[in-house]
Amino acid sequence: MTMKKIFITRISFLPIILLALTIISNSCEKDTDGSPENKPGTPVLTSVVPAEAAGGVLVTITGKGLGDMRTAVFDKNDIPATFMSTLNTSTHLLIRVPSDAYGGDQNIILTNSAGKTLTVPFTVVALPIITTAFPTDFQAGSTVTMTGNNLDDVSSVVIDGTTDAATIVSQTRKGMVITMPSSTVDNGKLKLTNLSGEYVTTHTFINIDKALPVFTDALMNGFESWSWGGTYGASTDAFITGTSSMKAAFDAGGWGGLQLGNGGSIDVSTYHYFVFWAKGASVDFDVQVNLNWAGWQSFTIPANTWTYFKFELMTKWPSVTTTVNNVTFQIKGADKTFYFDNIVFIK
Repeated sequence: MTMKKIFITRISFLPIILLALTIISNSCEKDTDGSPENKPGTPVLTSVVPAEAAGGVLVTITGKGLGDMRTAVFDKNDIPATFMSTLNTSTHLLIRVPSDAYGGDQNIILTNSAGKTLTVPFTVVALPIITTAFPTDFQAGSTVTMTGNNLDDVSSVVIDGTTDAATIVSQTRKGMVITMPSSTVDNGKLKLTNLSGEYVTTHTFINIDKALPVFTDALMNGFESWSWGGTYGASTDAFITGTSSMKAAFDAGGWGGLQLGNGGSIDVSTYHYFVFWAKGASVDFDVQVNLNWAGWQSFTIPANTWTYFKFELMTKWPSVTTTVNNVTFQIKGADKTFYFDNIVFIK
C-alpha cells in the first residue's frame, strides 16, 4: 500500500512539472534584454522634462510611438546618450544627459528599430569647470595653464569681484592658457563665462605684485645671499612667474644653507603667511626653513616638480610679529639642486 501511494503521488505531479518547464522555456525565449515588448511606431513628442539640464541628469521624454528606441544622440557634435531600455514604454523614455555633451541649444535625435526618428529640442547646460591651474601665483602678464571641461566656448575670464580681465591665449574643450591682468587685489578667484553661464574657480590666485617679496626674479628689499655649503644664485633654468628663480645647488657632506639675510629688516606686521614655491631634485627630499632663527620648520620637496608651500606666521613663528631679517633653507648632505621662487609674505 505504501509503495502504491508513492507511485500515484509522483505521477500526479508530473503534468505540473512539465507545465512549469514549458512556461520557463517560453519565458526565456521571449525575454531577451529585459526591455518591455513595445513595437516600434511612428514617434510623436508630447513633452520633455526638464527641457534643459547638465550632464548626468535624467530626462523624461513623453509621447506616442516611442517603443523599441535603439539610439539617442545629442546632435551638437554627435554625442551619444545612454537610456534606460528596461524602463521605456511606448509613451515614456528616460535618457541621461552625457557628461561630455556640448553646451547650448540643440536636438536629441531618437531612432527606433524601424529607422524612424524623433527630434527633441533640448538645451544642455555645460558650465566651464576648472580642475587644475598652474601656477596659482600671478603677476601682470604672467600665464596660467588650466585644465577642466567646457572651456572651448569660454568668452571671458576675470578676477572675481573685479573687471580685471585676463587674455585668453589658447583654448580647447579640456584646457586653456590665459595671460593674467594687472590688478590691485591681493588674491582672488577667477570667474569664467561661456554660453551656459558663469563659473568661479575653487582655486585662489595670489597676486605677487601685491606681496612683500624676499625673492621673485631677484633678491629684493635689502636681502642678500649669505649662503654656505653650495652654489646659489638667480637662474633662468626654471621659474614660476617672471624669468628667474633662486637656484640652490647644495654640496654633499654636512649642512648646506640657502641663507637670505638682510642688514636691516622688512615690516611683516600686516602679513599673515610666509609662502614660496620649490622644485625638487631627482628624489623627494626633506628640508628645513627658518625665519629670524626663531625655529626650524620641516617640509618635504617632492621630486621633479614645483610645489607650493604656505606657513602661517602666528602658528609657526609666533615671535615673528613685526620684522624679518633672515630667511634660511637648510639641507643636510644633499648633493642636489633645487629651485625656489616667489619667496614672499602675503596677507
